[in-house]
Formats: sequence, C-alpha cells, structure tokens
Amino acid sequence: MSFYILVSILITLFGALNYFVGLRGWQLLGSKLPFLPITVYWTVFTVIVVSCLVGTVANRYLPSFLRSSFYLIGSYWFAALTYFTLIIVGIDIIRLLDRWLSFIPKLVRNSSDFTLIIGSFAFILVAVLLVYGTFNARNIKIVSYNITIPKQAGSLEKLRIAMMSDIHLNNINDERQKKIIDTVNLLNPDIVLITGDIIDDIAVFDKREMASDFQKIKSKYGVYASLGNHDYLTGDLTYQITDRLSEAGINVLRDSSVKVEENFYIIGREDKSYEMVSGKKRMEVAKLMEEINRELPVIMLDHQPINLEEAENAGVDLQLSGHTHRGQFFPFNLVTGKVFKVDHGYVKTGSLQIIVSSGAGAWGPPIRIGSTSEVVDIIVDFRKEY
Repeated sequence: MSFYILVSILITLFGALNYFVGLRGWQLLGSKLPFLPITVYWTVFTVIVVSCLVGTVANRYLPSFLRSSFYLIGSYWFAALTYFTLIIVGIDIIRLLDRWLSFIPKLVRNSSDFTLIIGSFAFILVAVLLVYGTFNARNIKIVSYNITIPKQAGSLEKLRIAMMSDIHLNNINDERQKKIIDTVNLLNPDIVLITGDIIDDIAVFDKREMASDFQKIKSKYGVYASLGNHDYLTGDLTYQITDRLSEAGINVLRDSSVKVEENFYIIGREDKSYEMVSGKKRMEVAKLMEEINRELPVIMLDHQPINLEEAENAGVDLQLSGHTHRGQFFPFNLVTGKVFKVDHGYVKTGSLQIIVSSGAGAWGPPIRIGSTSEVVDIIVDFRKEY
C-alpha cells in the first residue's frame, strides 16, 4: 500500500468519525438550543475539524504566527474527538440495551429535556477531562527505582541517574524544559541520560533559546542522549539535531558508545525508525558491544522498548527506553500495554534490566489521563558477585 493511499484512507476515516460525532452532537445537544442555528453549528464544527487537519498535517507550511494556534486547536480536538466518540457510542449502547431491557424509567426516557441533559453531560465531561489532563500533564513527578548491577564499576559503588524521555519541545510546550531541568537538578544526579524524542520543532528550539536552558543541567559525568523517531522528522539526519543538542551540552550517541571515567559504558542506539527514514540499517547491539569490556557495567539508551532479547543476548546490563508515553491518555494506555512487553516501569529478563519512562513531555494533545509526566531517578548499586 502506497503512502498516499494510506493517507487518503486515514483522512477518510477521520472525516467519517468527525461527521458521526458532529451529527450525534447536533442531535443530542445542538438541536435543543434555540439560539444555535444548524448552519452556525456546522460552520463552527467544520472550522474546528479543518483547523485540526491543518494544524497537525500542514503546520509547517503555516505562517509562524498561526502555527501555535492551529496546532493547539488540532491537538485538543484530537483528544476531544476521542472522548466524544467513546461517550456517544456508550450512550447509543445504553439506549439500545434499554429497548430490550427497559431499565431507564419512563418518566426520564419520555422527558423532553432528557436528550438535552445527556448532551450537556457529554460536553461537560469532555471539558472536565481536557482541563484535568492539561494540569496533570504539567505536573512533573519524580519516579524512583533502586536497582543492582552485579558488576564492579571501577571505584564506584553507587551511581545516581536522572533519566528523561519524550520531552517533545515544540511551540505549545509551555516552557516545559525549564520545569524538567529544575526537577533534574533537584536530584543532584551523577549523570543525566535522555532516551529520545527531544525536539519536535528546531525553529522553536532556536527562537526560545532552549539550548541555554539545557546548559544549566548539573551532573558529575555530563548529559548523554540517544535520538527518537520524532527527532528524525526535524530535517537532516546528521547535523541539525546533533548540532543543536551539542550546543546545549548534550552528548548524542548514535550507534556509538562511550566509557565514562573508566567505570561504566553508555551505549546510544539509533532509533528503529532511523531505518525507514534513512534507508540504512541501524547497528546491531552485538556489533556495538564488540569493543566493550563486559566486565564493566553497560547501560544502553534505545528509544523504543522493542526486541529486548537482542540487548539481553548481547550482554547489556541496563536498558533505558521511552516512546510509549504509557499511552499518554486513556484509552491508548490499554493499547501500549498490549503492543509492548513493557510500556512503563521496571522489568528484569535474564541478566537484562529494563526501565521504560512514560516521558516528561507530551506529543499532540498536551494532556495526560491515566499516565504521568515524569523524570526518572535511578539509584544503581554496583556489587561484584563472587
């Protein structure tokens, strides 16, 4: 299936879903409001839907002063559309069941205000969810893990890692990077590790001088990062991202490794999406491990928590990943829980330990429902087994 056919199918489905929600919205609520003509309703509804498409698909072609507004409208409408669909389908199922079981009292069912009340309830519930999700996403939490890697790390007995993932710096990120960096510095980490999806919009990164914010990160061994799928979408695969992050004091590892103070190794992998974008294969973990002294601890940054057996078989001790956002908002957390072996938290498989972060930022709708924005605090205890 060609890219254009796929896009056409998705746009058609999007249009059909919007028509369904728009029609049911008019039947449940709009038609009951005497001050709202049907032409005004559908005009406003169409403007919102078109703004959603333009803001998410063609945002880069808009004048700079319009990008934030259209992207914000589009992002929030995507979330609203999700919840309106779920609620309306739920209402229709209840009505269908009531035809068979007659569990709704006749007084309520036959009331002229019944439909208006149901429509108002749906609208208010979605509004409450979006407001709650917005504030929840802005509340950055610290999630802590204490783990042991049974290897000697030079003179080190413990290592404190501050981990960030999925920051998604863009034109509606509400200066999120400042809050994230302040949270990281509160931990007083030995090292800071970032597992991809850092920059969504290079122009915004430059205009708001975000590099200077990242330069304020304080850590003993520095800041290291791998790239994520969104980082490749900003332009040239070699220079634009790595140059910006280097200016920010971040060491980007792209299918490469570094030995830190002769104590442990950090490996950074190209994201799996690099293969589709570049047409080249990313390096296998076993190949990355060839020049590494496996007597020392090995920590690997790989944006997506996939093919975990490859890291385990190659001898990686700790893999840090993100990407999943833990679904970001319900019901997508149910999807990520099925797609990924681990979509959030800690798991150990054989000698490999994996920690997956739900991310510090948000993509698309700047909301979180059923997940949290987080900075991960990892205390690693090195104990040589005898």
